Amino acid sequence: MLKKYIYVNSKIVESGQPAILVNDVGWLRGYGVFDFMRTYNGKIFRWPDNWARFANSARQLDLKIPLSRMKTEKIIYKLIKKNGLKEASVRLALSGGPAVDDGLIQPDPNKPTFVILIEDTHGLPAKLYKTGARLITFNYKRPVPEAKNFNYLWAIKLLPEKKKQHAIEILYLAEGKVLECATSNFFLIKNNKLITAKDDVLLGITRRVVLELARSNRNLVSMKGGLKTEERSVKVSELKTADEAFITAANKKILPIVKINSQTIGSSSPGPITKQLMKLFDEYTKSY
Repeated sequence: MLKKYIYVNSKIVESGQPAILVNDVGWLRGYGVFDFMRTYNGKIFRWPDNWARFANSARQLDLKIPLSRMKTEKIIYKLIKKNGLKEASVRLALSGGPAVDDGLIQPDPNKPTFVILIEDTHGLPAKLYKTGARLITFNYKRPVPEAKNFNYLWAIKLLPEKKKQHAIEILYLAEGKVLECATSNFFLIKNNKLITAKDDVLLGITRRVVLELARSNRNLVSMKGGLKTEERSVKVSELKTADEAFITAANKKILPIVKINSQTIGSSSPGPITKQLMKLFDEYTKSY
């Protein structure tokens, strides 16, 4: 739930007040980027990594962030305190700002719109982490996938179908490859290899932490050599032979996947390596 106080273009204002001009190209054309993160123990989780990703997204669309990393961080903590929260979700949003031509399409490079929204932390039902969840697939590759941009058209349009199919996420496929979910990164495990897409996806921060944990805890599996990690193109055909699968995101952590469409993954319950990674991730966030 969006909290009362937010930041818009150098001011902290109440969220119910008008704040963005109607000719903003973010509103009219969907031209903008954002980032989403949360706190653990009152501290922004992997803040330097989140800022670096946000800055990269902005560069992809030739947008200039009007504040420094340090200034933005101070405002985030001020908003969290002002909204009376111990833990929070944080959303940064940057658009091209008001249009400067009659076609209402060209942004003013010197007047971007920068917004910081503070929300309650929101997670999934605890039961899903014990039973696992389902994905449904859709053939689609996000525009400028390396940027966390405003274009969530299909993610929103497919919400009714996702609900109808009792799925937790939409898994995007394109050109015979497995890419990412609408709001998550996707991993599969096969023959003690942890595999995830590297190109044409948004490189999530939780994704990064999972890879770090896997590489520093290779004894997750008992065989010689332990768990290996692979960042590469993932073929759609590999879904049929996966031993385990899971998705990662700031508001999902590590969520086991036991079914994709009508296909069962592994033993139809969260696998042993996934459960070990979940435990490592929880330990990591508790001590963060």
